[in-house]
Amino acid sequence: MENNKKTIDKTTKAIHWTARVLGSVSGAFWVLALTLSTIVEYKKGVEPTPEAKLEGTILGFLVAIVVIGVIIAWFREGIGGFITVIGAIALSIFAYISAGHNKIFAMLTSGIPFLITGILFLISWWRTKLQIP
Repeated sequence: MENNKKTIDKTTKAIHWTARVLGSVSGAFWVLALTLSTIVEYKKGVEPTPEAKLEGTILGFLVAIVVIGVIIAWFREGIGGFITVIGAIALSIFAYISAGHNKIFAMLTSGIPFLITGILFLISWWRTKLQIP
């Protein structure tokens, strides 16, 4: 009897779990930061300017895309990795445009961890697809 289940080598497993951990930690950080920021501003009665509302909405939307991409990648690495990479590129561009004078730092702390995560998911997916059962 032939075993049709694909076996995954140790390197692919390490890449796979590194992507999961990095994506989950980055996603949890952003969700927590945005949620707490919203709660604190609401409790203090801070009324944001229309520009700040737009910026916050775009940021929340982009973070939601990358977090959803990471969640999907837990189950379907290829499509989830692709969504994460596209969202991370958009988040990095947004961080670069909206940042004041620390544009590179803004990109490094916002989109780049998700970009690395998405690329790792895609590498893991690709390596798994290449293996013969």
